[in-house]
Amino acid sequence: MKADKIDRRVRYTTLLLKESLVRIMQEHPISRISVKMLCNAADINRSTFYAHYADQYDLLQKVEQDAVRDLREYVDKHDLSEHSEETTQTLKQILDYIAKDADLFKVLLSENGDSNFKRDIMEIAQQKAISDIRNYQALSPRTSDYLQCFIISGALRLVQKWLEDGMIESTQELGELISRLLFKGTSSFYSNNGIYNFECSR
Repeated sequence: MKADKIDRRVRYTTLLLKESLVRIMQEHPISRISVKMLCNAADINRSTFYAHYADQYDLLQKVEQDAVRDLREYVDKHDLSEHSEETTQTLKQILDYIAKDADLFKVLLSENGDSNFKRDIMEIAQQKAISDIRNYQALSPRTSDYLQCFIISGALRLVQKWLEDGMIESTQELGELISRLLFKGTSSFYSNNGIYNFECSR
């Protein structure tokens, strides 16, 4: 019982520090954030902070590692190999997960965030979401690499803008948009059958 109480205190302290870091990073990059600022925001003393983290950079790294690990575990459970209703629903569920911690992902993907986090997210997408690109034997390795870079960067920027704009579209709508772009390209939005606006699916 005593150990469980200590564990709860540790979880509560780390949560306070995570929330404080996210709030402060909305205004400042990590290079301008001090341990003192974090402690004041979380209302804890410095000794408590140093019992868990070496410095502000260590805190940020741990927060990023947790987010990347959880997202990777979630993505690995799903298939994103073709444009279908199932793929859209999978993307919706991934976006639901991001939306639940929107402030965190918004900050980490912003200019105040860490480029290493963006790189890790892009690696997840490269390994999973569009790995089927390499199965097209007609594509040269260089063409495949460029195509992957284009798609991943675009999808990540789309999610970033969605977060910045306050998640105006539902995760269902954004999932459909990303799915169409990934597997049908931009031409699917202005085909001979007319202009397609994803808002029409509401």
